[in-house]
Amino acid sequence: MRSKTHLHRYLPIAIAALAAASAPSAYAGGIMLWQIGTPSLGTASAGWAATPEDAATAFTNPAGTVWREGMEVRGAAQALYGDIKFTDDGESNVSGGNGGNALGWFPGGGVFAAGKLTDNIGWGFATAGNFGLGLDYTDSWKGRRFVQNVDLLSMSLIPSLSWKMNDCLSLGIGLNAMVGYLSYQSAPRAGLAGGDAFLRYKDLEMGYGANAGIMYRPVAGTTFGLTYTSKVEFDFRDNLRLRNFGPLFAPAVERFDGIRTEIDVDVPPTVTASLQQQMTDSTTFYANLAWQEWSEYAGVSLELGDPVQTSIKVDRGYKDTGALALGIRHEFDQGMLNGWYLSTGLALESGMQNTSEVTADTVTNKTWTIGLGAGKELCPGLTMDIGYNYVSLGDIDIDQQGRPPFSPRLQGTYKDAHIQFLGTSVQFSF
Repeated sequence: MRSKTHLHRYLPIAIAALAAASAPSAYAGGIMLWQIGTPSLGTASAGWAATPEDAATAFTNPAGTVWREGMEVRGAAQALYGDIKFTDDGESNVSGGNGGNALGWFPGGGVFAAGKLTDNIGWGFATAGNFGLGLDYTDSWKGRRFVQNVDLLSMSLIPSLSWKMNDCLSLGIGLNAMVGYLSYQSAPRAGLAGGDAFLRYKDLEMGYGANAGIMYRPVAGTTFGLTYTSKVEFDFRDNLRLRNFGPLFAPAVERFDGIRTEIDVDVPPTVTASLQQQMTDSTTFYANLAWQEWSEYAGVSLELGDPVQTSIKVDRGYKDTGALALGIRHEFDQGMLNGWYLSTGLALESGMQNTSEVTADTVTNKTWTIGLGAGKELCPGLTMDIGYNYVSLGDIDIDQQGRPPFSPRLQGTYKDAHIQFLGTSVQFSF
């Protein structure tokens, strides 16, 4: 048995490691979603940065806001349903259940507006959230030593300006003011006799970045788009809340309960290149190539504000991701579908971590996405769109082990993990 001195020395390190695990839960290749309820749902995000006719270009590529005659406003709403369920493979060493469905329902959407100040100057405004999600396991599940629930929620406010240099090229830039909310809770072991303690951390912060884009239309029917979004830094700060650790750990808990703790989370920079190509008068092809620098997100640093400034650095080995998406849209001019368009798309995104590095608060894998969509001009100046995405993450293995002296282990599989999105939007032209 370890001495009380050793236990007191290990407890702050264990607490720091557990709080550092409050990086947000991830599901797709990274935790930056392509789904914001707009018509890009129908093409599985293909054409993301090359659709200036959509007011959502204020979010996806600010260079597109100048390509219009009047002002356009789009409102979008979507519902997400995820199936993220853990199955124990027999080697987990903490008693409890499997955690239930950790994701379930989650709302999303946004508002987008674009117009022109002069013939060559455009403006845009967008508000939407596409970074971060959350996991909520049952409190008594086998992985509660690592996490019971974790949320990273964000909302971006993006004002932008664009400049049409000539009849085929425009540039755009926007400010990305992002509000982030981080919440994390776990149940560390209470002491030698077992039982559950309590650890809680939460904060609300602002971060700032920039969006920049290029829109190039060399000939009628062909549009290229290129966008870059910069890193956004969140410096979350809160007082650790520790409870029920038992009398053996009372001196150490008294020292660290309420201590000021900092967790740095970086929203990674991204680059997206898109194509919109009109094949015929009624058929349009879309494509995307994208890169996201998740290695920027790899290090989650945590500082405990005690006199000796104890700190810990957690590097989970995250890696950059790439994505490819292809889509097509066909508009009908006769028959029962006259006036409607139908769209479909397929996307593949690489994973930001190896399966050996999966943790219960960050469940990620490479993904396949299938998109379906439909839309119609209901009347002059009013268009409605609906879209659906099925995102498959497949089977995700996990073998997470904690630090001594207790060394909790969670070993099993998230079987057939997947997420579904259903969104609708309307665009008004003035």
